[in-house]
Amino acid sequence: MANSTRRHVSYVDLSHPQEWTKLLEYAEVTIALTKLVADFSNQWAKICSLASSQLHQLVNDFRKKTENEIRAKCHLNGMMYDLWESLLLETDIESQSLKKVSCIMEKNIYGPLSSFVTNKSLQLTINREHRRDLDKITEKGHEMVKELKEEYSKIYNTHGATSDFDLIHNEYFLEIVGVNGLYSKYNQKILPQLLQGMEQSQLEIIDGTCQNMQLIASILQEFHERRHSSYASFVVTSSSANPNEEIENYICSVNESNDRSATPPVHIQFESFVSPINHNSRLHSISSPNNDQLIIYAAPVIQMQLSSRCKETIERLREIKKEKSLLLAVINPPTPKPLVKHSDDQQQ
Repeated sequence: MANSTRRHVSYVDLSHPQEWTKLLEYAEVTIALTKLVADFSNQWAKICSLASSQLHQLVNDFRKKTENEIRAKCHLNGMMYDLWESLLLETDIESQSLKKVSCIMEKNIYGPLSSFVTNKSLQLTINREHRRDLDKITEKGHEMVKELKEEYSKIYNTHGATSDFDLIHNEYFLEIVGVNGLYSKYNQKILPQLLQGMEQSQLEIIDGTCQNMQLIASILQEFHERRHSSYASFVVTSSSANPNEEIENYICSVNESNDRSATPPVHIQFESFVSPINHNSRLHSISSPNNDQLIIYAAPVIQMQLSSRCKETIERLREIKKEKSLLLAVINPPTPKPLVKHSDDQQQ
């Protein structure tokens, strides 16, 4: 509620027409701000409602996926699955909480505040019209006094103190008394009451707007504190999860579900080495040779392969030498010997 303590200054001190214009502008701005707060709460409510429906749909979709893709293939138990279900539940509770916030915003803030803005706008319009009508009345009274004054002066200057002069004198005097009485009542009672009404309206607007903003914050604070507590509990629970214990519980559940006596033992059949060469029939008759036998049997085979490979390499080197000699003969053919010495013998 607005504080009713009397201040040192008030709207009554601002009776000048120029100050009245500033008061109107101030009232219009505060009402506009109040309307913004109302629209803000309305948008908040719509966003919360939309987020609530989207989160609810999200939970439904992933619960269906869990049933179709997880539970249908393997029946999961343990902490991991419980945490997943708890997370979906927390999200669903979040959706319901947002829906509740939306309803509270719409019902307790936007609706009443919109009506409040409408009433205060109408009241401001009435105050503006009252002040304008009163100013017109006082201005009209001033004009009437001025007209009677001019007529009074004209008759006196033209005809002097006659009976017509006495009539206009009395009429002029009564008009001055009436207008001055109106001025006095207007400035001492009517205008102060009008200004006090505007001041009270402004106090209600400011107080109502601040209270509604405080209410918005308190609603959101309560929502976040409640959800924070719930999520904090979930975090504490999830932090105690033990993967080793999870695996151990699963293995135990598998062992309990299976009949160990009816399960045949597992036999491992090792592969035997079979040589492509029938080198030793005695070794072929052994189904499972040991490592020493494998080494003894493999040595002649490896030696034979190496000998064959060496022969192929030597033959290839000989062919390369022949090809090299032929190429050199083609590139560098033999040159004939010079006959210089034979000609010298003939001269002798």
